[in-house]
Amino acid sequence: MPREIDATFKQEKAKRENAPIFLYTLEKYDGTNDLYLASFDEDVIYNGITYSRFPITHEFVGENNQGQIDQVKVRLANVSRLIQLYLEQFDFRGKKVTIRMVWLDQLSDPDAFMDDIFYIDSYTADQNNVELTLTGKFDVLGVDLPARRYSRNYCSWKFKAAECGYSGAEFTCNKTKQRCKQLNNYQRFGAFPSVPARRIYVM
Repeated sequence: MPREIDATFKQEKAKRENAPIFLYTLEKYDGTNDLYLASFDEDVIYNGITYSRFPITHEFVGENNQGQIDQVKVRLANVSRLIQLYLEQFDFRGKKVTIRMVWLDQLSDPDAFMDDIFYIDSYTADQNNVELTLTGKFDVLGVDLPARRYSRNYCSWKFKAAECGYSGAEFTCNKTKQRCKQLNNYQRFGAFPSVPARRIYVM
């Protein structure tokens, strides 16, 4: 006789399936190749790319007066010395880092994600961790490279654009999560309401 599945187990399983997973792409770290890492307990395959599991977290530490995050700290475990080895061989400053948020139960959907782009401003390493300081803009030859910022309250997508995904009859959107819910399009809401008002967000 099969035993009844414990309700707590069901809740924890649902929690895990609905929890966001952060995927990190460090573009052309050696001038040619990209580095794909996942803040998860196993490798993650998303959109045909394998993100290797790795002890990596990020923390929002800077916010402008518009509620947008403009500085991020990324910490990577230095146990294997892999990242430190890369740092010793290549200059990471100015390298583009994409932080992608996906969901475990939607990994087969190539459109279910949120991306934010930053650039490495500086980095440090000790025997335990490598810390990368990312900024929303990086000065390359005197030219600022723009990036989408983390916004707590307002969607950054253009209404009805590909990233927004809305194709209904409405013609206006005030870019709030309330409006996105009214349009039954909250899954594509292009902001991060979980970023707290106290300006520090630790994963």
